[in-house]
Amino acid sequence: MAVPLGNDDLSDKPGERVIDKSELPEAGITNENDVHTETLSGNMQLKRGTSGKFEVFCDEPARIGGTDTYPSPMAYLAMSIGF
Repeated sequence: MAVPLGNDDLSDKPGERVIDKSELPEAGITNENDVHTETLSGNMQLKRGTSGKFEVFCDEPARIGGTDTYPSPMAYLAMSIGF
């Protein structure tokens, strides 16, 4: 039985994509994304998210208890669909 390719099986060369090969892996490809999210105590609705070396912040509008300093979680979700 074929096993799907994981993150460690794929090339990390810029521009080299497995989907450009003439035949894709029979069992497919898996993808793992590790993220950590936390609410920052004492900062109303401010939250921080990290994934690897990247860090993002989100907030809520003042009408629901935030300071509107960063995009809302729903704004990030909407942007992710566009990406």
